[in-house]
Amino acid sequence: MQRGTSRVWRSRTNRAGAEALVLETIEETRAAGSTGLVWHTGDAISPIFMDELLPQHGFEKTEDLDVLAFELGTDAGPILPDLPVPNDVSTRLVANRADLSLANVVEANVFPASTWSEAERRAYLAGVADLQSRGRERPGEGGASRVLRYLAFVRNPEDEVEIAATAGAEMAGETARLWGAATLPRHRRHRSYSALVIERCRHAHALGATLALANANTASSAPILRAAGFRPVARERRYALKMAAPTHPRV
Repeated sequence: MQRGTSRVWRSRTNRAGAEALVLETIEETRAAGSTGLVWHTGDAISPIFMDELLPQHGFEKTEDLDVLAFELGTDAGPILPDLPVPNDVSTRLVANRADLSLANVVEANVFPASTWSEAERRAYLAGVADLQSRGRERPGEGGASRVLRYLAFVRNPEDEVEIAATAGAEMAGETARLWGAATLPRHRRHRSYSALVIERCRHAHALGATLALANANTASSAPILRAAGFRPVARERRYALKMAAPTHPRV
């Protein structure tokens, strides 16, 4: 648990045990100083009764998600989603403190509850430096995974480059999980999201991934990814609980 918003991706399989876990998690989250708790339900990650149980304890459903998959292939060059990207949109891996600060600003603008501690920033940058020193060696070998962030930029009519969006990916062996896309409102028609999908798939393949998975909002990004060649494999739902942090959070 940490300050900000905590997340849960798995639930116990019997109702009594699951309810006890919900109550325990709420108290642990509050004691840790968090102001929100997000709980994921859906195919293969929770029993069906969780969608009834969570609202009974104050959770509200905030998002319906499609779990989508795209085969990147095993050839030297990747198979990429069919997403057009304008010439005035560029992307790059977040690999230094300045870019990480930009990513944090965009993320906080779209998801106000999202915060990164200084320890998390240092750990991220150390992980990227380690990854770059290893070349093509696959992140995630031996059970570990690697979280990476990316930025998208748009060149405006004055020929100035503006930050437009950020997104993340978790690399684990031959699978890349795409997540956390956030686009500034004024750039939402510039296809920066498409550019970040392409860049994450391209980089994932360069790191040894053959499969990309995405949790996509059914009303927004899912139709874009389906049209680009992603295939549905599961459904998920996201529930959120807002809470007041204690005056003196537990250390």
